[in-house]
Amino acid sequence: MRVLILSAPVGAGHDAAARGVAAELRARGAEVEIDDGLALIGRCVHRLVVDGYHCQIEYAPWSWRVLYRATRSRRLIRFGGSILALRGGRRLRERIESGGYDHVVSAYPVVSMVLARLRRTGRLRVPCSALVTDFDPHPAWVHPELDLNLGVGGVCTAMRPVRPPVPPPPDDPTLRPRMRKLLGLEAGERAVLIVGGAWGVGNLHGAARAVSAVPGMRPVVVAGHNDGLHRRLEADPELGHAVVFGFTGLMAGLMAACDVLVANAGGLTCLEAFAAGLPVLMFDPLPGHGEDNGRHMERAGMVTAATNEADLRALLADGHFWAVRASQTAAKALALFERPCTAEHLAGLRPTAGPSRALRRARRVAALTATVMALGMADRAADALATTSVPSHQGAVVQQWEGR
Repeated sequence: MRVLILSAPVGAGHDAAARGVAAELRARGAEVEIDDGLALIGRCVHRLVVDGYHCQIEYAPWSWRVLYRATRSRRLIRFGGSILALRGGRRLRERIESGGYDHVVSAYPVVSMVLARLRRTGRLRVPCSALVTDFDPHPAWVHPELDLNLGVGGVCTAMRPVRPPVPPPPDDPTLRPRMRKLLGLEAGERAVLIVGGAWGVGNLHGAARAVSAVPGMRPVVVAGHNDGLHRRLEADPELGHAVVFGFTGLMAGLMAACDVLVANAGGLTCLEAFAAGLPVLMFDPLPGHGEDNGRHMERAGMVTAATNEADLRALLADGHFWAVRASQTAAKALALFERPCTAEHLAGLRPTAGPSRALRRARRVAALTATVMALGMADRAADALATTSVPSHQGAVVQQWEGR
């Protein structure tokens, strides 16, 4: 089986999900390639989506909430998919058809919109699936025209539940003590891992201050590529004992060393924490998808919510949270990994023989021929009616009328 996974560099979560699915498929003998779906649609689209979202979420998060809420109309989503397909549908289709793939998996909603348009109009015959990594997905994630919509979180009737595409935690009992020693943690001290994705967005500074104010807690902050945040954290006198990282490949070790994760979006970092059995606190979630994901996961009992710094301090200082709530939410989230993985779903999907280009052309010719024949028959019927003799009583009426 040959599979093409289409992702997008919007943060690092979508690419990480693509790599996770690729690993699952390769473990079952499939040939897998990963490509940037937004770049295939067009450079302008790529820059608008990636840079535009980054600027919104960094400098005007309220504007992202407005856009996220305003674009939930199914008609608007289908219209957007049609416009994008006009611009980049041909390049995307040629990339897929030239590789001889058996399946295509999209890990980003804008790419899924174009694939859905191509499938709906019959211009793409290769089966396509969408991997939905949000727990409360925007409607642009899910498309009935696609062959499968695979959801890692809460699923609706149009989606199938799938195991989160993250690797299992390292099976190394020495990892936790080694990482705690590396971080300089004392015995009995609790470490709180604070993450804002690859871009380091959100109120990470406020979270670090709240954690630092609780006795016995050590904030461990991953600022990602946000160099400005990194400098501000290290220069803050209230965070003198905090441990600050930039973008790092040590996330598995940091999760093993820490006792709870503070997150704000519910993305791949949360899924990695779920796999590691690490309790998750949702703090000051990002507008739009972060708010929806956090609300959904809290209702499902997989995370604990802290709306502000006071709530976060109170939770971390609460013995009941550590004794009961933390382990309960971690166990509930770990149940997600009992689902079938993406590779199992694709193995049960059979290629559909959609109408080929030649068949669609033949159908159009047949329809045109039938229309011409129908018009010709109508003309002959009209001529025959005109030459038919008029009955006598009707002829008298005609003569009388003409005489007048």
